[in-house]
Amino acid sequence: MPAMRKCRTCLTYTFSESCPKCGNPTGTPHPARFSPHDPYGKYRRALLALDAPAPEKTPGPTSE
Repeated sequence: MPAMRKCRTCLTYTFSESCPKCGNPTGTPHPARFSPHDPYGKYRRALLALDAPAPEKTPGPTSE
């Protein structure tokens, strides 16, 4: 039996490789398996840190 798939654009569940509604490619709706011994975890976290917006700097207290 084929695995359930999900369109990331219109969020439709299907068994086919492409969405029957919009025609976009589908992917697995399940998250990746977690392993505490993940050899590539530090690279994934570094990529997420590059995509994250920079924290806004708030002005600190001033002494006058």
